[in-house]
Amino acid sequence: MKKSHIPLNLFTPKHWGTWFGIFLLRWFSFLPHSWMKKLSVILGKAFYNLVKKRTHIIETNINLCFPEKTPEEKQELSHKAFNSAIMAIFETALTWWGSKKQFRRLHKVKGMEHLTNASAKGKGVILLAPHFTTLEISGAFLNSHIDNLKVVYKRSNNPLMEYFIQNKREQKCCSGLIKHKSLRELVRSVKKGNVVSFSPDQDFGVKDSIFAPFMGIMTSTLLSTQRLAKLTGAPVVPYYAARLNDQSGYEIRFSPALENFPSDDDLRDATMVNQAIEEQMLQSPEQYLWAHRRFKTRPEGEKDVYTK
Repeated sequence: MKKSHIPLNLFTPKHWGTWFGIFLLRWFSFLPHSWMKKLSVILGKAFYNLVKKRTHIIETNINLCFPEKTPEEKQELSHKAFNSAIMAIFETALTWWGSKKQFRRLHKVKGMEHLTNASAKGKGVILLAPHFTTLEISGAFLNSHIDNLKVVYKRSNNPLMEYFIQNKREQKCCSGLIKHKSLRELVRSVKKGNVVSFSPDQDFGVKDSIFAPFMGIMTSTLLSTQRLAKLTGAPVVPYYAARLNDQSGYEIRFSPALENFPSDDDLRDATMVNQAIEEQMLQSPEQYLWAHRRFKTRPEGEKDVYTK
């Protein structure tokens, strides 16, 4: 996507708050990566008890998914997950204004053979990209290895943010964006042999979904992964980018393509997708996006788990 001029209507006073946020992101992008990690911890401690609605969601999700942990362990994981979500803000700044040299220096790859083997089938590849807090910066890393990377995304309701999301992601993260409701474009892109990054692990209600287990909890799970695989014949390869504890940066981790997928059993397929996400999440649980109400939709008769 060629850089376009910002429409004049996005400079009106109603967008000034968003502009302030954009300027903050731009300023963050000048910080060394090590400072970003330290600041995310400092800000996490400062704001954890101030955004109670969001921290309540994080704590509820962790309580549900890790019943075997002690209260102290759950609280520690909740704080780390909150810090991780703040780090994602700094990573967005780095992604949008960082250099290719920075991206190359900051990451390494594990399991690239799984993507290579899937691509060799000649039917395109569906990258199963769970909502880790590293999802934004992982696109910049992937883009340095994959020429034909396409990313499925949900449009922002804020037109100024949508402008920057489209422009910055197509400059730094991929060769093209696909709106999440554009099924025809999505299928066409995979059939052309592209590698398409797809993130189905959010709760969109009961429509086009099925209840399948995730961390032992029946969870509303989109059917779109198996439907896309069935329509295109493309293999599904799970991946995510993990922040490394040794401060050296990140590691992109590809898992083997899902075997015997899809089948004629939607519950089996949805369970396979959730299990693949579980396996990756358990390697870096604090880096998963626990701030999303993943269990908002409940089977009939079950209460809202987020009600205090």
